[in-house]
Amino acid sequence: MKKKMIKILALAISTCMIFTGCSSGKSDPEGKGTDKKDGLTVIRIGSHAASAMDPDYKDPVTGEYSMQEDRELALAAEQKVKDELGVDIEWVQYPGDTTEVLLQSVIAGDPIADVVNLYTNSQGKILGQNVLQPLDNYLDSFTNEPPAPIYGKHYFIDVSGDKSHPLSPLFYNINYIEQVDALKVNGKTVYPTDLYKEGKWTWSTFEDYLSKIETHFANSQAPERPEKRIDAFRTNYTDTLIQAVHSAGGSVYGNEGLGIESQQTKDAVAFIKRLVDKKLLVSELSPNTSSPMYAAEAEPFEKGESVFVNLEDWRADSASQKLNERGESLGFVPFPRPDSMAFDDPNYRQVRTGGESWGILRGVSEEKIPLAIKTYEMYFSELERLQQEVNSDNEASKVKLKIDIYHDVIGEDMKQIYLDSIEKTEVNEFSNMTNSYWPFMSIAGDSIYGIDGSPSYETAIQSRKHEITDKIAETEKLLNTTEAKDNIAPVIKPVDETKQYQFQVGTDLSTINWSEDYTVSDNMDKEMEKSSIQFDMSAIDVNKAGLYKGGLIATAKDSVGNEGKLKIDVVIFDPNNKVAPTLTVKPEFRKIAVDEDTSAINWGNDFVDVAQDASGIDIKNKVTADLSELDTTTAGTYKVILKVVDFAGNETTKEISVVVE
Repeated sequence: MKKKMIKILALAISTCMIFTGCSSGKSDPEGKGTDKKDGLTVIRIGSHAASAMDPDYKDPVTGEYSMQEDRELALAAEQKVKDELGVDIEWVQYPGDTTEVLLQSVIAGDPIADVVNLYTNSQGKILGQNVLQPLDNYLDSFTNEPPAPIYGKHYFIDVSGDKSHPLSPLFYNINYIEQVDALKVNGKTVYPTDLYKEGKWTWSTFEDYLSKIETHFANSQAPERPEKRIDAFRTNYTDTLIQAVHSAGGSVYGNEGLGIESQQTKDAVAFIKRLVDKKLLVSELSPNTSSPMYAAEAEPFEKGESVFVNLEDWRADSASQKLNERGESLGFVPFPRPDSMAFDDPNYRQVRTGGESWGILRGVSEEKIPLAIKTYEMYFSELERLQQEVNSDNEASKVKLKIDIYHDVIGEDMKQIYLDSIEKTEVNEFSNMTNSYWPFMSIAGDSIYGIDGSPSYETAIQSRKHEITDKIAETEKLLNTTEAKDNIAPVIKPVDETKQYQFQVGTDLSTINWSEDYTVSDNMDKEMEKSSIQFDMSAIDVNKAGLYKGGLIATAKDSVGNEGKLKIDVVIFDPNNKVAPTLTVKPEFRKIAVDEDTSAINWGNDFVDVAQDASGIDIKNKVTADLSELDTTTAGTYKVILKVVDFAGNETTKEISVVVE
């Protein structure tokens, strides 16, 4: 499907964060709307963000319509649906998490809505519940081409993401590139945009480009944290790998199904491994694994510690702002292609994983399904058409990334490259919907980093592909039935979120009544008995002092066998320890604003570099401050005494001078 709903969905999601749990006066949150209203057929459209999509929804506090900019356009689109299809759209706000609400309503035989919205990355879990109606018998009801089949069937009316950039585009610091003499010809910088326009932006060119940057910044100091250097390319390698796969014409799970054994995918893994081996690509990984640390590339890039990065698009605003504060600007370029591929090869493409999706729940009447499809298509197609009319003269507004399109040398090139690249981009990667993305990344990542002696990807994929294919086969088997499956694990929560477990060396942990500190609930079984929670403390050595992060594991199973898990930190300390804890203040720390609420200041995080006891346990959270001489109502420099007390009662203090301004 070619409709693009990015603008309305972005508005809906951001607004829904404010109006969580609310429903419009016109909406039917119980999902029991009538089939007829004033002679019109009612089609219910449900979403986690319906309150922001409904043009008649009013803010319960202000009484104002929550939809402002596009309200008249949305009303006009609704009117077109009434006039041409005889349909009245009823917006349904989900009363809870999408994955739970849809499942509960289908199992109850009362679908909450006719057309349902699935938020990004929820599709895999929802497909695994078998609550979506296959649409293969209704393809003639589509005006536009339906999204590609998944698991051999068509489950979606629409998958957003066409004509958009990758979720984690390739960004760069323009100013850093301009500092590299090796990237200049006749004194002028050769930018990535120049190479892209000339058809020279290939894997080997990118590798050479990174190599020159790496050499230039080898002995550099980052601007905000001088103890750090500037890397050529610090990123999450999985974001880079998925782009390399698609730039080569491959996929993990694409329009043609599973592509993990294709030569294109193998070549892409080999390219990323080459960059890693040459230290031209740096990723921060969890210890002894190939799992990237979440968002570990974002802060270093913002602080000027990397030239290139793959960064989630929504983080670009913050990155651009941080760079601007240092007089720098943000650049973008599509991911390069393999050297063997021509620039105009249709297989050279940017990756786009599916975003927000729309389908129809099982239990909606067969007679209503074709009309529901037509209603969805007509409404959003008309809304998009009206939006394009309004914005037709504003080309810059079509650039959805905060890149420097006004840069005096490459701004215009960057804008045109962006617009040209998104015009050719369609949703082409569905591994996030088939639960195959992370298993693939585990296999590829282990081979790239040689985890546990992993062989090359070409060898590893043969021995480990069952980790992906077995799950796909299991889901396909379920989807060939009409059975809805509860695949949502129970949730274990602490009664007191602030409680910390601290025990003396030698404590018999089996005597502790852990369950009284926790509750467990399930989407179908509701509140479960505390006694159903099992606690595994085998990872904790009670004879050795230390912080056992996640050492206590609580598990609980619901009536169909779904297992919920909670990892809990436990501290074992030596009560006979007489050594005062270490307390080291940061060499530079922040200032305090006039009239700032000192009770909200995190003294341990903001002012302390190291706070640990004799066993090496981090105790920053135990740092307190004596503020008796601090006056935040008046600008000036004041003395503050920081104190930390370890688990055995030993204490250390440090005097610091803080500036109030």
